Amino acid sequence: MLNYIKVFLQKDNLKRNLRNLFLVLFGTFVVSAGNAFFLIPFSIISGGVSGITILTAEFIAPDIMSYILNWVLFVIGLILLGFKFTISSLISTIFYPVFISIFLRTPILPEFLNVLLGEESHYILENGIITNLAEIGIDGGFLLVIGLLGGLIVGLGCSITFHGGGSTGGIDILTFIVSKFTGIKESIPFFLFDGGIVLIGIIIDLTKGNSIALIGGLVGIISAFMCSLMVEIIYSGQTSAYCVDIVTDKVDEICRFSIDELDRSATISKVKGAYSGKEKTMVRIVFSRRDYNKIRSGIAKIDPKAFCTFYQTLFTGGEGFENLNLNSTGKYFDKLKKKIKSKKKETSENNVISEEKVEDSTIEKHE
Repeated sequence: MLNYIKVFLQKDNLKRNLRNLFLVLFGTFVVSAGNAFFLIPFSIISGGVSGITILTAEFIAPDIMSYILNWVLFVIGLILLGFKFTISSLISTIFYPVFISIFLRTPILPEFLNVLLGEESHYILENGIITNLAEIGIDGGFLLVIGLLGGLIVGLGCSITFHGGGSTGGIDILTFIVSKFTGIKESIPFFLFDGGIVLIGIIIDLTKGNSIALIGGLVGIISAFMCSLMVEIIYSGQTSAYCVDIVTDKVDEICRFSIDELDRSATISKVKGAYSGKEKTMVRIVFSRRDYNKIRSGIAKIDPKAFCTFYQTLFTGGEGFENLNLNSTGKYFDKLKKKIKSKKKETSENNVISEEKVEDSTIEKHE
């Protein structure tokens, strides 16, 4: 850790690191604002730590639960994922609960709700949650708008945090732990965790007969989708993995950086320049999207004259990434999707072909 702080404070790194630190801190602020002003007061459960704090609000205040969950998950991540990975979520772990406490325990939230609902609405606010939504005339349409705005703001905050090379921590840490030890893509456990939290909230509301809170739970699904959509549009694009080809004279330094700083290996190959005709060496590194800023700045520091090509991958499988093996269910759905695609093409061209030809074509494409 001392070595990490020493590297962070080096003159060559300080300006960039302070910029990234500000982005992570500001992104955390935006995420906490989206939760504190929109999702938590209106009991919109969209998953994550905020969803759990809403579910347990009857027993413990949301901000207190945020402190507990964030630090417990951080320690678990530190043990199972290591210091280099978990440190990226330290800023959010520290400041997210602090910002939530500031918003929920000061007049900031009541003043905002007075503007949003009107001072004559007579809402009852307990631990940052409005407990009489049905009595003050809140309907499903209004909750939908609130949920969309909350998801949009939280997604924006997550994207800013990712651009700073940080992580929002919380449930994300559990997601990466499951992915690390099972080899499945991160999006699957992420969906299962968030979906499970939303489902639990809906079941609780059904048992209590709380119809307006039930609507809020359903709106939470849309809010979570909006959050993911914002991250995809602003930050990540359509893939979770990137690849960079680096033509450089400082091969050993680049490879050492990839191994030590990214925990990623690299592939070295000999290439030949078409114009110069000279033999050169190319290093290829495949990495996850959260490391994009780190690897780009690292290469610039090691060899500013390196020729780099960054691109997104359609699929990246193997150790550290998605499992290469498809189970029987995966193979079935893969064939099914290709058959549907073939049927659409057949309809557009108004050609009638036999089922045997469709099957042969599908099998040939699959091979």
